[in-house]
Amino acid sequence: MKASKRTGSALGLAAAAVVLALSGCGGMSGSGTTAAPTLTEQFPSAPAATTEPAPTASGTGSTSAAAAAEILIKGFKYQGAETASPGAEITVINEDAEAHTITADTGNAFDANIQVGTGTFTAPTEPGTYPYHCNFHGNMKGTLTVK
Repeated sequence: MKASKRTGSALGLAAAAVVLALSGCGGMSGSGTTAAPTLTEQFPSAPAATTEPAPTASGTGSTSAAAAAEILIKGFKYQGAETASPGAEITVINEDAEAHTITADTGNAFDANIQVGTGTFTAPTEPGTYPYHCNFHGNMKGTLTVK
């Protein structure tokens, strides 16, 4: 008789465990189950998802604005953006402790005073090669190709 009581208890416990497992996973239907909240329900200020097309590669007929470029000034040297699209906005990040300029060697294609931090200037609209320098530090030189 003891054996049947243990078997009955074990079956009862196993059945209870299955019921609990199913109710915790949403496997049972009824008024006690709910769907997972959506992103906007979890984060009411979250922007709605959009389906904007992916950016196209340069030169494929895209009518978007000129691609942006970036120049880093670090250790009294220009680094990065050697090429830019005509009329592109070029961001300059000056990590040195002193101000610098990015001044075209000839003409007045561009002349930007870049303080410590971040500044910008606009690339020339005419394609070509534009050597430049820093007015404050004669050893600083770079070249910007606009194409």
